Amino acid sequence: MHVDGQPVRSCVLPVAAAKDKAITTIEGVGTDRVGLAIQEAWRRLDVVQCGYCQSGQIMSATALLKAKPAPSDEDIDAAMSGNVCRCATYVRIRAAIHEAAAALA
Repeated sequence: MHVDGQPVRSCVLPVAAAKDKAITTIEGVGTDRVGLAIQEAWRRLDVVQCGYCQSGQIMSATALLKAKPAPSDEDIDAAMSGNVCRCATYVRIRAAIHEAAAALA
């Protein structure tokens, strides 16, 4: 989820830390052009395999593109490093982020 635009892991965030903050969950990420571009790139490139990690991947990717509209591979690797994909779709994830960035440019 995003708290005031920053990606956080909801499983370790105390509820009190979210008080009076702007919260965006995976259900709301596609309501702006960056989140929508990420979701569309994910679909076009068939990023999802099992789906286990995808909400975290999408939230992190969206926050990355909002902060850095034209990320390098190194930027992507750093921003996505906390998300583990059990199916190892990292190459498709990186490609989808680049595709979304290009679509937004």
